[in-house]
Amino acid sequence: MDIFAQKKILIRLVVLLAIINIVSIGYFIWKDYERQHREPALFPKIETYKDVSGILKKELNLTQQQAEQIQNLRNDFFEKEKVLARTIRNEKDSMNQAMFNISTDENLVRTLAQKISANEYQMEMLRFQQAKELKAICTPEQLEKFENLVKEIRDYFRPDNHPKQKENFNSNN
Repeated sequence: MDIFAQKKILIRLVVLLAIINIVSIGYFIWKDYERQHREPALFPKIETYKDVSGILKKELNLTQQQAEQIQNLRNDFFEKEKVLARTIRNEKDSMNQAMFNISTDENLVRTLAQKISANEYQMEMLRFQQAKELKAICTPEQLEKFENLVKEIRDYFRPDNHPKQKENFNSNN
């Protein structure tokens, strides 16, 4: 084979590899763009089911006033929950720092653990208070439906209950 034929083959090979690289880069950029702009897998595409309030409104046949009261109740709960969660996280960070310090102060660690458990208890009591207020908003018929709906809602929002997440989970393992 003469030198000119070899040069043509090399040029064609370089062009082919460049095209493959460009197509590969484009594919990965497209997949990343698609992943970022996809709706979270935890929630269905129907707008009314984006959160528990939408499900409750539909399934319990809530009036507009009840739906607004529940939404306000949930917003208030999430604000309080956020503050408590931040406090608990900070206390856990402090406790971890104290536990792994060269000279561990056991009394400090115990005190921090008690503060964490007290705040966790406060979080659960906050949830209980929200449940009591939610029950006060509903009619007896709605409460009866709600009792059966609680487990369904819990199961519905579990991450392993969604096909897309199951696919992603299975492909990662």
